[in-house]
Amino acid sequence: MILNSFFFLCVIPLVVFLYGVVMWVSSGGRASGVVSAVFLTVLSYAFFLSEQPLGALFLFYVTLVTYVFGRVFDSGRAPGEGTDGRRSLLLAAVVLMAVAPLLIFKYYNFLMESFESLLGAFGAAWRHERVSFVVPLGISFFTFQALGYLLEVYRGETRAERNFLYYVLFVGFFPQIASGPISKAGELLPQIKARRVFSTADLSEGARLMLWGYFLKAVVADRLASFVDPVYANYADFSGLTCFLASVFYSLQIYGDFAGYSLIAIGVGRLFGFRLINNFERPYFAHSVTDFWRRWHISLTRWLRENIYFPLGGNRRGKVRTYGNIVATFTVSGVWHGANLTFIVWGFIHGIVQCIERFFGLGARPANRLVVALRIALTFLIVNFAWIFFRMPSLGDAWGVVRRILTLAPGASLTLNNTTAAFIAFALVSLVTTEAVMEYAPRAAMLRNRRLWVRFLTFAALVFVILTMGVLDSGQFIYVNF
Repeated sequence: MILNSFFFLCVIPLVVFLYGVVMWVSSGGRASGVVSAVFLTVLSYAFFLSEQPLGALFLFYVTLVTYVFGRVFDSGRAPGEGTDGRRSLLLAAVVLMAVAPLLIFKYYNFLMESFESLLGAFGAAWRHERVSFVVPLGISFFTFQALGYLLEVYRGETRAERNFLYYVLFVGFFPQIASGPISKAGELLPQIKARRVFSTADLSEGARLMLWGYFLKAVVADRLASFVDPVYANYADFSGLTCFLASVFYSLQIYGDFAGYSLIAIGVGRLFGFRLINNFERPYFAHSVTDFWRRWHISLTRWLRENIYFPLGGNRRGKVRTYGNIVATFTVSGVWHGANLTFIVWGFIHGIVQCIERFFGLGARPANRLVVALRIALTFLIVNFAWIFFRMPSLGDAWGVVRRILTLAPGASLTLNNTTAAFIAFALVSLVTTEAVMEYAPRAAMLRNRRLWVRFLTFAALVFVILTMGVLDSGQFIYVNF
């Protein structure tokens, strides 16, 4: 069941109503947290089973492994204590156990093909038969969330969760299971264990977040896809200018799609009284690529910083080592997104550019507004260039698009009907205007206006726009594939 499906929109009000009844019956009692956890755990696994019955087995496997060994690592040790060699070896073994499903389902073919190519380079012949897998829904997200918890316990930053029910819900909470955000134990587990109170304020805020998320998905992302998909599918037939426009539209499409999902997930969580981490902070207003990663996929950036960058040494071992750690961290980010060289190159580009920014001291935001505007534009162009590698199926295709753009190659222009063109123009103007208001004048945001009638009219207008201009028969979110 995907969060933008018609069935989900029909079911979620009923589920929230039942949750409200259950919380009302148990209100004031100490058992309200347990009752809430039971209800939401059953709901979360029902959500997963409706999509992938077999995938739920791997979700539970990763949950069980990290729960058991979290208890082992925490046994008899206070937070902050050091580690020894045996514990390090055990950690390596447990991490391998936890990531085994991810490695098999997502990277097996890539690893075997890479090994085959390596043997071929030395003159050895070996043929790998490609295996077709149905990758479990959200496996990268729930694996990283569980691993993050395990590593926090291992480092003594948090105590292991004793209650298995609470931990099952922490790893498998259904709004964030498919595409995040990736929560930390200290953020979500205390909310799961707290006495639950059903709040109309949470309902209102959750609906607001969901509504803007559906706008980003249905009106922005899926409308832009009507231009991006045909151009990228046959890029050799289109002019360099058309390819460049498709690349810009894809940058906005993937933002609308992923930020849209995140807002819907955060909004659904809020309906049940949970506050999930905000995953986006207007990334295309970043003044550097370093700043971009403070604003884009915030929960993954944090995970990589705490579990890859810092353990490698961070910036504590000299400039050269720091640059190597940055590149390694963002190469891992590329690998996390998919088993393809295009993702690795995408992550490598982001790592190299951040090293260049650090070398020239471009981390601080300039005081001059003109310089800020120029740096925002340059950052967008760099990020946009990297997205081409992210989007295309092979390095050859990515370089093909880049060449057509750089050489201003002649070719066809994609023709859209007037209605579609008008919808795309409206979506772009609405997106840029709203993002600019939120960045520079957040008090003027219509959905948060202190006047009730303004908020009501804005809600009504958004619903009307989504129903009339949105692509309502769209499929899954882009980031569910990662």
